[in-house]
Amino acid sequence: MLDRLVTFLPPGAREALRILAARVPARLPARRPEPQSAILPGFDTRPAAMTPLHPPAAINDNPLQAVHEAVERDLRASGHLR
Repeated sequence: MLDRLVTFLPPGAREALRILAARVPARLPARRPEPQSAILPGFDTRPAAMTPLHPPAAINDNPLQAVHEAVERDLRASGHLR
C-alpha cells in the first residue's frame, strides 16, 4: 500500500524517502513477554450449563370458557337445556 502512496509523491520526496529508509536499520520485532493469566490455575472459565426452561402451564387457554359455562348453567337453570 505504501508503494502505491509513494507513486503520488513528487520525485524529490521519493528520493528523500529512499535516503531516509537506507539510514534506518531494519528493526526486528521486539519480543513481548508471554502474558500471564489473571485467572487462577485450574479454574474453569467456561459458563455453567444452563437449566432447561419450560414454559409455564397453560392457564385459561379459552378466555370465553367461563362465559360458556355461565350461559350453559343459566340455560339449564331456566329449563332450556336438559
